[in-house]
Amino acid sequence: MTDRGAGTGMDAQNGTDDGAGIDAGAGIGAVTGADAASVADTTSRRRRITPAATRILVSAGVVIVLFVAFAIVHGGVLGRGGADSTRVSSISVRPAKATVSTLAGDLDTSASVDTAAVQQIVDDYSATAGLGTTYSIVVLDADGTQIAGHDADVAREPASTTKTLTAYAASATLDLNRTLDTQVFLRGSGSSSSSSASADGATIVLKGNGDVLLGDGESDPTHTNGRAGLATLARRTADALAADGISQVTLDYDDTLFGSKRLPDGIEETNENYIYEMPASSMAIDLDRQWGGEGEADPDRVTSYPSKTDTPALNVATRFAQLLAEDGIAVTNADAPVSAAVGDGDTQLTSVSSAPLWQVMSFMLKNSSNTLAEEFGRLMALQAGYENSPEGAARAVTDIITNAGIHSDGLELRDCSGLTLGTRISALTLADVQRHLATMGETASAPVLEGLIVPGIDRLHGTYGEASYGVLFTKTGTLSNVRSLAGTATTTNGGALFFAVVCVDMGDFAAVGNANEAFAGSLAAL
Repeated sequence: MTDRGAGTGMDAQNGTDDGAGIDAGAGIGAVTGADAASVADTTSRRRRITPAATRILVSAGVVIVLFVAFAIVHGGVLGRGGADSTRVSSISVRPAKATVSTLAGDLDTSASVDTAAVQQIVDDYSATAGLGTTYSIVVLDADGTQIAGHDADVAREPASTTKTLTAYAASATLDLNRTLDTQVFLRGSGSSSSSSASADGATIVLKGNGDVLLGDGESDPTHTNGRAGLATLARRTADALAADGISQVTLDYDDTLFGSKRLPDGIEETNENYIYEMPASSMAIDLDRQWGGEGEADPDRVTSYPSKTDTPALNVATRFAQLLAEDGIAVTNADAPVSAAVGDGDTQLTSVSSAPLWQVMSFMLKNSSNTLAEEFGRLMALQAGYENSPEGAARAVTDIITNAGIHSDGLELRDCSGLTLGTRISALTLADVQRHLATMGETASAPVLEGLIVPGIDRLHGTYGEASYGVLFTKTGTLSNVRSLAGTATTTNGGALFFAVVCVDMGDFAAVGNANEAFAGSLAAL
């Protein structure tokens, strides 16, 4: 493949726009007025977590949360090939500039913990009406010592808290400063003078490299979802073709990135009509959500779950053909683009870039996106040489967690999101992941922590309590019979507590959800 050039102008910098896509929809709510003052008062009285000295910046009308620059670990992961195994080096990515700022203060591992108070909080939780007996809870200190718990090492169905394992593994494996390019190639020997390029027509190939947050319109530098716009790509392609005297093309699309198996076994039990997760794809517009009308007011905030299809890449190609026609390029097979891989003799015409992966990770965690969690797993499998399949992704995450020294007894992943039934993770593993994020000694953990829910910034109401504003990071999990919560609470003396709760088959679903939040909020008040 030959590269004739990438995009130009503002859109070429989409992957390097400092701070874009963090507050612009990544959160669940804004902080204003008295609420901002409350956060400022709480956070001014204590130090907060993450390994790179960071802080929460609050102004009267807005909370600005910026990222640390982070170093990503590439080595140390055992590879395990398979029939569909490839290397992620085949994925086209573009380096993005790391933003530099702060999220929380240095963790003080020597800070004392009131163990009796922690035990009382756990006892109070265990007395929750409607909790039942099939629950696990644990609180760890900074050294990994269990302060209090119940069935902490019993592996249970965790729901979406599974995503914290995937996020940790991705932060330790992938270069999260990178972006994913969606490219257009001209078929031929590598020159526009070849027989495939003429006034009578040519063949072009739309190649996806994993961006499933493509926008339908122009590239949007202010959001993660839609950072790379299909209309921008079509316009650039039309300009490049017109410069070569080409006004008619046949369109192929390359969706070979994730091999032949696109969904975990058994996911159909919880994913009818692909409502919560689309098949893994090299490209999709807005996670392939089929709106049939107006979509989300804020593209970075997922509040609705319309059905999806099993042809997301084809959908992109079909829409791309329509946009090319609007830009003056006739597409001979506009209704039926052909699935075919890019060849060695094909020449790149242009491309658009996704948001950097650290922003995509934040989007994944804030919105609990099953599709993106699975994609991160698939990218890790490719990077580390595992089988290019859902099973390969789950194995990659499991091995990365285990090799990091995180407690992994009983760990069994059916997917990378927690949507597929049969996954088993102990509360001890979930809490230990949180501890490793805060103490791993690298700022690679910053994207994961930013993606977790922060009361007072992302959520102003609920049962966490004002004492938790700005000093609590959590990830929830929910299935029809599961309520889980994992996170980190920083204490008033600058220390930290790492916790997890996994409840299944409870008697009172709503009461347990409230109890989970109250439990976390109580830890933050210590």
